[in-house]
Amino acid sequence: MRILTERFGEVEVQPENVLVFPQGLLGFEEYKKYVILDEKDSFFWFLQSVEEAELVFVVLMPELLRSDYQVCLEGPMVKELGFTDASEGQVYVIVTVPENIAEMTANLQAPLVINTKKKLAKQVVLMDGKYHTKHNVLAEFQRTTFEQKKKDQSVDQPNQELRRSV
Repeated sequence: MRILTERFGEVEVQPENVLVFPQGLLGFEEYKKYVILDEKDSFFWFLQSVEEAELVFVVLMPELLRSDYQVCLEGPMVKELGFTDASEGQVYVIVTVPENIAEMTANLQAPLVINTKKKLAKQVVLMDGKYHTKHNVLAEFQRTTFEQKKKDQSVDQPNQELRRSV
Protein backbone atom coordinates (compact mmCIF):
# COMPACT_ATOMS: atom_id res chain seq x y z
CA MET A 1 0.00 0.00 0.00
CA ARG A 2 1.11 3.57 -0.62
CA ILE A 3 0.91 6.29 2.01
CA LEU A 4 1.46 9.99 1.70
CA THR A 5 3.92 11.60 4.13
CA GLU A 6 4.93 15.20 4.53
CA ARG A 7 8.63 14.37 5.04
CA PHE A 8 9.16 11.51 2.56
CA GLY A 9 6.43 12.14 0.00
CA GLU A 10 4.63 9.04 -1.20
CA VAL A 11 6.01 5.87 0.39
CA GLU A 12 5.36 2.22 -0.35
CA VAL A 13 4.54 0.39 2.89
CA GLN A 14 4.03 -3.31 3.29
CA PRO A 15 0.78 -3.88 5.24
CA GLU A 16 2.60 -6.39 7.46
CA ASN A 17 4.92 -3.56 8.64
CA VAL A 18 2.09 -1.39 9.98
CA LEU A 19 2.17 -1.11 13.76
CA VAL A 20 -1.11 -0.78 15.64
CA PHE A 21 -1.27 1.29 18.82
CA PRO A 22 -4.76 0.35 20.08
CA GLN A 23 -4.83 3.35 22.47
CA GLY A 24 -2.86 5.65 20.14
CA LEU A 25 -0.04 7.81 21.49
CA LEU A 26 -0.35 10.27 24.35
CA GLY A 27 -2.05 13.35 22.92
CA PHE A 28 -2.73 11.60 19.60
CA GLU A 29 -5.16 8.90 20.70
CA GLU A 30 -7.22 9.08 17.50
CA TYR A 31 -4.31 7.85 15.32
CA LYS A 32 -3.70 4.13 15.75
CA LYS A 33 -1.61 2.99 12.77
CA TYR A 34 2.05 3.82 12.22
CA VAL A 35 5.07 2.58 10.35
CA ILE A 36 8.74 3.03 11.21
CA LEU A 37 10.79 4.60 8.42
CA ASP A 38 14.56 4.75 8.59
CA GLU A 39 17.04 7.35 7.46
CA LYS A 40 20.25 5.92 6.02
CA ASP A 41 23.37 6.38 8.15
CA SER A 42 21.42 7.83 11.07
CA PHE A 43 20.67 6.92 14.68
CA PHE A 44 17.17 8.26 14.18
CA TRP A 45 14.04 6.67 12.73
CA PHE A 46 10.64 8.15 12.00
CA LEU A 47 7.37 6.88 13.40
CA GLN A 48 5.04 7.90 10.61
CA SER A 49 1.27 7.84 10.97
CA VAL A 50 -0.38 5.87 8.20
CA GLU A 51 -3.59 7.85 8.78
CA GLU A 52 -2.21 11.42 8.81
CA ALA A 53 0.56 12.55 6.45
CA GLU A 54 1.71 15.39 8.72
CA LEU A 55 1.96 13.25 11.87
CA VAL A 56 5.49 11.91 12.29
CA PHE A 57 7.71 11.46 15.34
CA VAL A 58 11.49 11.26 15.43
CA VAL A 59 12.45 8.20 17.47
CA LEU A 60 15.58 6.36 18.51
CA MET A 61 16.54 3.28 20.48
CA PRO A 62 17.04 4.25 24.13
CA GLU A 63 20.07 2.01 24.60
CA LEU A 64 21.98 4.48 22.43
CA LEU A 65 21.47 7.01 25.22
CA ARG A 66 21.55 4.71 28.23
CA SER A 67 23.19 1.31 27.83
CA ASP A 68 21.38 0.09 30.97
CA TYR A 69 17.92 1.29 29.87
CA GLN A 70 15.20 -1.22 30.66
CA VAL A 71 11.44 -1.31 30.47
CA CYS A 72 9.82 -3.76 32.86
CA LEU A 73 6.27 -4.65 31.89
CA GLU A 74 3.70 -5.99 34.33
CA GLY A 75 1.75 -9.14 33.46
CA PRO A 76 -1.38 -7.41 32.13
CA MET A 77 0.67 -5.25 29.74
CA VAL A 78 2.65 -8.28 28.54
CA LYS A 79 -0.67 -9.96 27.80
CA GLU A 80 -2.13 -6.83 26.18
CA LEU A 81 0.81 -6.63 23.74
CA GLY A 82 0.73 -10.37 23.10
CA PHE A 83 4.32 -11.11 24.11
CA THR A 84 5.31 -14.75 24.37
CA ASP A 85 9.05 -14.01 24.44
CA ALA A 86 11.17 -10.94 25.23
CA SER A 87 12.96 -11.30 21.87
CA GLU A 88 9.73 -10.14 20.20
CA GLY A 89 10.09 -6.72 21.80
CA GLN A 90 11.60 -3.49 20.51
CA VAL A 91 11.67 -0.18 22.36
CA TYR A 92 11.95 3.33 20.95
CA VAL A 93 11.74 6.74 22.58
CA ILE A 94 10.33 9.92 21.07
CA VAL A 95 12.79 12.72 20.39
CA THR A 96 11.87 16.41 20.40
CA VAL A 97 13.98 18.36 17.91
CA PRO A 98 13.86 22.12 18.55
CA GLU A 99 15.36 24.79 16.33
CA ASN A 100 18.58 24.64 18.37
CA ILE A 101 19.73 21.03 17.85
CA ALA A 102 21.86 21.16 21.03
CA GLU A 103 18.59 21.27 23.00
CA MET A 104 17.20 18.07 21.43
CA THR A 105 15.63 15.82 24.09
CA ALA A 106 14.40 12.26 24.37
CA ASN A 107 11.45 11.12 26.46
CA LEU A 108 12.82 8.14 28.37
CA GLN A 109 9.85 8.15 30.75
CA ALA A 110 7.26 7.24 28.08
CA PRO A 111 8.86 4.74 25.67
CA LEU A 112 7.15 3.03 22.77
CA VAL A 113 7.07 -0.72 23.33
CA ILE A 114 6.50 -2.81 20.21
CA ASN A 115 5.73 -6.47 19.75
CA THR A 116 7.58 -6.89 16.45
CA LYS A 117 5.96 -10.27 15.79
CA LYS A 118 2.33 -9.21 16.30
CA LYS A 119 2.84 -5.55 15.27
CA LEU A 120 1.11 -4.38 18.43
CA ALA A 121 2.50 -1.34 20.23
CA LYS A 122 1.88 0.87 23.23
CA GLN A 123 3.34 4.01 24.70
CA VAL A 124 4.15 3.10 28.29
CA VAL A 125 4.62 5.60 31.11
CA LEU A 126 7.33 4.47 33.53
CA MET A 127 6.57 5.58 37.07
CA ASP A 128 9.73 4.33 38.82
CA GLY A 129 11.36 7.79 38.85
CA LYS A 130 14.53 6.66 37.04
CA TYR A 131 13.78 8.60 33.87
CA HIS A 132 12.07 11.80 32.87
CA THR A 133 10.58 13.33 29.73
CA LYS A 134 13.51 15.55 28.72
CA HIS A 135 16.90 13.86 28.56
CA ASN A 136 19.32 15.94 26.48
CA VAL A 137 20.23 13.66 23.56
CA LEU A 138 23.71 15.09 22.92
CA ALA A 139 24.67 14.98 26.60
CA GLU A 140 23.42 11.39 26.89
CA PHE A 141 25.35 10.36 23.74
CA GLN A 142 28.52 11.89 25.23
CA ARG A 143 27.97 10.21 28.60
CA THR A 144 27.35 6.82 26.99
CA THR A 145 30.43 7.18 24.78
CA PHE A 146 32.55 8.16 27.80
CA GLU A 147 31.25 5.21 29.84
CA GLN A 148 31.92 2.81 26.96
CA LYS A 149 35.50 4.11 26.61
CA LYS A 150 36.03 3.64 30.35
CA LYS A 151 34.65 0.12 30.14
CA ASP A 152 36.85 -0.68 27.13
CA GLN A 153 39.92 0.68 28.93
CA SER A 154 39.20 -1.38 32.04
CA VAL A 155 38.96 -4.50 29.87
CA ASP A 156 42.27 -3.61 28.15
CA GLN A 157 43.99 -2.67 31.43
CA PRO A 158 44.94 -6.24 32.47
CA ASN A 159 46.39 -6.87 29.00
CA GLN A 160 48.46 -3.68 29.20
CA GLU A 161 49.76 -4.69 32.65
CA LEU A 162 50.65 -8.13 31.33
CA ARG A 163 52.54 -6.67 28.34
CA ARG A 164 54.54 -4.38 30.63
CA SER A 165 55.53 -7.24 32.88
CA VAL A 166 56.74 -9.50 30.05
